[in-house]
Amino acid sequence: MALISQLGDLWRRRPNTVHWAAVGVVALVALVLVAGMAGRARSAAAAWGTSVRVLAAQTSLAVGSSPAEHVDLVEVPAHLVPAGALTSAIGLSELTRAVPRGALLTELDFSPASGVSPGRRGIGISVVHHAPDVNPGTPVELMLFADIDPFDPDASHADVARVPAFVLASSRDRWLVEIEPVHLDPVARASATGVVVPVVLSADR
Repeated sequence: MALISQLGDLWRRRPNTVHWAAVGVVALVALVLVAGMAGRARSAAAAWGTSVRVLAAQTSLAVGSSPAEHVDLVEVPAHLVPAGALTSAIGLSELTRAVPRGALLTELDFSPASGVSPGRRGIGISVVHHAPDVNPGTPVELMLFADIDPFDPDASHADVARVPAFVLASSRDRWLVEIEPVHLDPVARASATGVVVPVVLSADR
């Protein structure tokens, strides 16, 4: 105990230079530690490369939906960004294929040509709520009721156009289908002014 007391007395009687030298050493050690942590953080960031702000889905998005209010800009390392990734929600049209929650949106998600066979066209249509559950590739026949309600008794004698199609993607009341170009106008008209009733023809192609 006497030794400790003597050391305490020596420390209290120390010159100011000793005191400030000790303070300087402590500050220097702290600076080195902080600089090392910052350097490691910069190295980790550099390993991922530069970041890009791109659109990501906040929730699962169905075919035919307009996702402008359900997307957000997120920071993603540039080398992980897919080709055609979108960077703005301005002017987004309807989706032509479903997008899971958290996925990055790309131009293909809005392209009518996504998955369409050469020489044919893809079009998004509204279908009746009791439309069957189908998988991509299912052949169907589209019964087109334009400018009328097919469930109105007065519509029972109306001429119904029938168009063969293949399903590219589907949600509860919105499908993306592949059809011949000649059928684009009547299918679009029925989807907009009446209703489209799909009938499954056979198994998936």
